[in-house]
Amino acid sequence: MLLKINWSYSFFFTLLICGSRVFGQSNAVQHYVAAREYLKSNNNLLAKQELDSAISINPNYADAHYMLGNILAGEKSYLRAVGQFDQAIRINPNFLEAYLKRANLHYVLNDHKSYIIGDIDHAINLKPDSAEFYVKKAFYLAHTVNPLTLGPDYTAAIAEISIAIRLKPERADYYYLRSKYKFDANKKLSSLTDINKALTLDNARSKYFAHRGFIRFMIEDFRGSVGDYTKAIAIDADKSNFYESRAYAKYNLGNYGSAYNDYSSAIDLLIGQLTSKKGAILAEDPLNKELRETLLLRGMTLVQDNKPYDGCDDFERAYQMGEQKARNYIRRYCN
Repeated sequence: MLLKINWSYSFFFTLLICGSRVFGQSNAVQHYVAAREYLKSNNNLLAKQELDSAISINPNYADAHYMLGNILAGEKSYLRAVGQFDQAIRINPNFLEAYLKRANLHYVLNDHKSYIIGDIDHAINLKPDSAEFYVKKAFYLAHTVNPLTLGPDYTAAIAEISIAIRLKPERADYYYLRSKYKFDANKKLSSLTDINKALTLDNARSKYFAHRGFIRFMIEDFRGSVGDYTKAIAIDADKSNFYESRAYAKYNLGNYGSAYNDYSSAIDLLIGQLTSKKGAILAEDPLNKELRETLLLRGMTLVQDNKPYDGCDDFERAYQMGEQKARNYIRRYCN
């Protein structure tokens, strides 16, 4: 009889423990679901409170750690976010999204390159047929320092994006990116081949024509460069840098009058963007800097076109805006 009572008590105790665990797990899920609902209404504070409750009930709740990491990353609490992604990966070593997010945070934090590449490699191992992951890896390789060369690893970036192209040969943007990496690796002709392929697949992107125009300018095909920037402007007429680049190509052809018109168009666009800004415009504002430099270029175009007095007006204007280089132009051409 005593044995029977002990067995019943033991069974009841085990059932009680299992039941409390199931109840606890269920309670953690409820907090997680509540956090997700709060996020839909952009209430991060209450969402974090719910996730903290879920994790306190179940410290091995990988999805809760991941969601909390996402919230913290959005709030720019990057180190705390990395810690949450660390926990999610510790609990679930196959947590693909956590590796991707952690890789990006390591990049934002300028952490050691091995951390970034290690995480993206984990993601690739989990999903080797994802072209997008190879593109991400190529980006990280091209925008972090190679310890051996103390510069970006463009060769490795080209190799990774070439895998993406093999997986998705119809993606014009992949050829465009490889073209940029090849150009940075000083492979200009090969870069031109890739951007030609991108334009064959998609000829509606102004940045593709602008990139080819830049390559052609650098290999001194100034007429080809003018043609490409003209096509870029036809697609997107509001980009001041397209007019500036076409003007510079025309300048190198000795077509000063037409170059002047393009610089003037760029200046008008820049002034329009600056005047639409609210508040004071600082001297170091990128648009202000671009405007000053474009005034110098237009001034030099006028000087070359035998209109030095008009050119000096542009130099003086740039100087009054804070462009110190304009002083040398004024001394050389205007005294």
